[in-house]
Amino acid sequence: MPTSTAVPAITPRRLGLLRARLLDWYEAHQQPFPWRDARDPYAAMVAAVAAQQTQMPRVLEIYERWMAAYPTLEALARADRADVLRTWGRAGYPRRAVYLQQAAQRCLDQHEGRMPRDLDALLALPGVGPFTAAIVRCFGFAEDSVAIDTNVVRLVGRLVLGDLQPARESSPAAILDAATRLMPRGEAERWNPALMDFGAQVCAAKPRCEACPLATLCAARPRFASGEVAEPVRAQGAWAGSDREGRGRILAALRASESPLREAALLSDLDAGGAERERWERLLTALVADGLAWRARGRIGLGTAPVRAPVRARRVAED
Repeated sequence: MPTSTAVPAITPRRLGLLRARLLDWYEAHQQPFPWRDARDPYAAMVAAVAAQQTQMPRVLEIYERWMAAYPTLEALARADRADVLRTWGRAGYPRRAVYLQQAAQRCLDQHEGRMPRDLDALLALPGVGPFTAAIVRCFGFAEDSVAIDTNVVRLVGRLVLGDLQPARESSPAAILDAATRLMPRGEAERWNPALMDFGAQVCAAKPRCEACPLATLCAARPRFASGEVAEPVRAQGAWAGSDREGRGRILAALRASESPLREAALLSDLDAGGAERERWERLLTALVADGLAWRARGRIGLGTAPVRAPVRARRVAED
């Protein structure tokens, strides 16, 4: 349950030191991720969606593969859904690939083929939440938008609020307030990645306080120095035997096949006998509902069902 709701005052001197030290650290440690200086809203959206619950080295791999296949909004919007899912591959949470394509289609239909700049219009796109919208506005349009991911929550919650495990102890409103106060005007394109990278590399789950240039300015540092530790956030459930693993197995089989699979054969390959068959049927139904697979006439395919050619009506000869 979050406990920190009010944001302590930050003196101008402390604020200036925090900004200067963090940006100095970033200048020495920044990584050349292509979407950060491309000034391309579409590229920024792809990177932000790929980054959801994914480590940054993996994000770069997904991003490069995706942009090579679909370099523009129009290319993505008009692509075959099965090809889109194959391009996403085993990157995890494949529903994100569907959201990206749906967002591209919305941009073509409603925004003249361009990513919208307006915050409300961005948030109306499929799969776009506050973090993704902030990344698009920051790296795509050079707006002073505050981007808050898991690393930023941890860093800002410790630095300003003094919480050891901000993901559990700090309120989202307090994190947003503190992060907004910290951001230097006109510096979002450097400031946002500086926070994210610093939170990942220095103020990690187990903080490297001895290597932290912000330690003397950090509200949580005295607590860490006294021996307190950050209680770990509850880990995700085991992969083996989970629905996530089951969905992954089904999608892997569909990606590997160039043509639809017979449902009976797929269930047999999954050892879906007896009580397990109900579970696999449920997972198949969920994949179809998510737009990741289609099911018709005893067959299962990747993506959306192919459009069947209309049957030409026969002419009735006149008497």
